[in-house]
Amino acid sequence: MTGKTNRTNLLVLAIMLLAAMLRLPTLEKQSFWVDESYAVWFIDRPFNEALQLIITPENNGPLYFLLLWGWHRLAGPSDFAVRYLSALCGVLNIAVLWQLGRTWFNRRVGSWAALLMALSPFAIWYAQEAKMYALHMLLATLALLLLTRALRRMRWQHWLAYVLCVNLLAYSHFFGAFTIAAQGMLVLITTWRDWRRLGAYVGAMALSALPYLPVLRFAWTLLPTFQMQDPSKRFVPLPQMLRELLLEFSVRAWSWEHEGLWLFGLSALLVGGMLAAWRRGWRAGAWLTGLLIFPLLLFYPVSFRIPVFTPKYLSAIFPIFLLILALAVETLRRRQSLLALGAVAVLLLGQTQAELRDLNDPAFQRTDWRFVAQYLEDHGAPDDIIVIYTDYMDRVLSRYYRGPIKIFSYPYDPKAPEPLYEKLQGEGFGRLWLVLHHDLVYAPDHRLIEAASERFPKITGQYPTLGQIRLLGFDMNWRHTQLPAAAAPVDFTFENGLHLVGYQVDATRLPATEEVSHPPSNWMHLTTYWKRTTEAAPDPPRLDGLLTDAGGGVWGRELVYAPAVFDFDPPAQWPADAIIEAHLDVNLNPVTPPGMYRLAVALENTAGERIPLVSGEAEALLTPIEIIK
Repeated sequence: MTGKTNRTNLLVLAIMLLAAMLRLPTLEKQSFWVDESYAVWFIDRPFNEALQLIITPENNGPLYFLLLWGWHRLAGPSDFAVRYLSALCGVLNIAVLWQLGRTWFNRRVGSWAALLMALSPFAIWYAQEAKMYALHMLLATLALLLLTRALRRMRWQHWLAYVLCVNLLAYSHFFGAFTIAAQGMLVLITTWRDWRRLGAYVGAMALSALPYLPVLRFAWTLLPTFQMQDPSKRFVPLPQMLRELLLEFSVRAWSWEHEGLWLFGLSALLVGGMLAAWRRGWRAGAWLTGLLIFPLLLFYPVSFRIPVFTPKYLSAIFPIFLLILALAVETLRRRQSLLALGAVAVLLLGQTQAELRDLNDPAFQRTDWRFVAQYLEDHGAPDDIIVIYTDYMDRVLSRYYRGPIKIFSYPYDPKAPEPLYEKLQGEGFGRLWLVLHHDLVYAPDHRLIEAASERFPKITGQYPTLGQIRLLGFDMNWRHTQLPAAAAPVDFTFENGLHLVGYQVDATRLPATEEVSHPPSNWMHLTTYWKRTTEAAPDPPRLDGLLTDAGGGVWGRELVYAPAVFDFDPPAQWPADAIIEAHLDVNLNPVTPPGMYRLAVALENTAGERIPLVSGEAEALLTPIEIIK
């Protein structure tokens, strides 16, 4: 027995090590998103001030933030350190789930459940997020294990431990109340003739309920007049709720190309697991089925009044979901080894595909504020201004941005931003960097972009994480009296009288592909500086940027932003001593072979015909560009 126990313990440790290897190396691969930055903002202050912020109901429960307050001071403020608390909870939950599976069924069921959790994209995602959900799932599993021991052994120490854990569960997320209520219903159903156990449970819950009387009174007065303030949340019908839960819990997706077949197979396994539990005894079947279904049925009528459904809010039932799958797999193994092997293979392949997708597909990743901050540091100047739509974006952007540009939270009517733009231009700011996120949710008819485009030439548009964030640049003051010090001076005169006197390019060595802001193509940003001669033509030309090879083949071309600076400020109106700043984004062909190329600038007239240089060349060749793998 000792040898078997040692082998089992080694297996559990190996699964926990596997889980840590899947969580820790990529813990800071993605940047914080808004809610994570809020978590750090809450606790990055003295304890009394932090406590006043985190006890408000909209924060879902104060326990995680209280733990994070201490952890933040112990481990440090880095993304890795802050998220490590969730990763630790996620890895520990594997051991607790194994113990629960072993206690209810046997070691094999516990081991299957532990392995499924170690590889689960849903579990990995929330173990890599600075929010309460990994802690919430750990406490849900632990509370159930402690309740099982208390009911079986009937010792006051176990009841006291359960009371403590169930209180922590409720404080980790208020929706833990649905799981606690489901446990109470199942205790009543399965022990209603055992007055000793039922009485012990009622006494324990009466003790644990005392701290919640003020909360219950608050909820009772709030619910009749509650109005949902978040327009992104909506009522979800029960069938859709079930579908989203199954997809999120299994492959962390709200939709999937193989959805129909996957849901059919997954549902068959869940039904098989629950039937296997019922065959072991009606109490085992009632507990396993009820813990999965009752919280959902309790939550659903509440969602009519408070439509806040998202699968993570019901994450307390996720360990039960895995336990049912584990029981189904073990039952198949006992009866049909090949069928069990196939079921496990399909589950693991689906989980692996989902995890690789989370690591590589921007559509399934957190909003990339790290990219936004880095782009602003690389392309902004001290006299620029960053305008963000809402103040909460300041917290996440400021976490990563270390540049000198002032960040300004938009305080005006989003339908009439013209007064702000006039004010900023009049104060002499050079470029306007407009950062938008959730703007189409909270103000779908805003004119922040349209009003800026009507007044200023657009210089770039960056769309990290498939446009979940939009970073738009506009040039508010494009006339200069001298060439900026960072610009490389050149001397090219075109036949229409325009004189290219300098340029800046943000990269001379880069890959042809990019996966964050505008996949699959990479871009180069080119800033050009122009003067006019006395013979400048009256019609504004179109500026073109090209990446060419030695044979003249074009591998990159300008993205057209209209109207351009030459349209806002025609060359015929330029003062003789003015230097005009004009921007280009050169879009690279993603299949451009590695090698050396040349960046060039050309002009076209209104008929689309190339305007040559006075020397006869068709393009002004600027600098070599190296394309790398």
